[in-house]
Amino acid sequence: MKAQQAEIATRVEQHEKGDGAFRTTLETLISVASRAADLFERSKIDQKRQLLAFVFSNLRLRGKKLEYSMRSPFHLMANQRGHADWLGD
Repeated sequence: MKAQQAEIATRVEQHEKGDGAFRTTLETLISVASRAADLFERSKIDQKRQLLAFVFSNLRLRGKKLEYSMRSPFHLMANQRGHADWLGD
């Protein structure tokens, strides 16, 4: 029983550490995403291309309509707020 308790305590500790790392990554991602428009505006052409490739896949222009897919986790963020809000439309 003591061995099982120790194992469970170790697992809980590992999950708590993992949760902290996940939280830090998520906070960074949200911070960058919230400043994306400003970062994009101030970036050079090559940096803009990298940002677009990081967020979007399958960019296509059909006539005057832009078609795209968003990479993970950006598609989740866009679905939470709606594409128009997230993209600034």
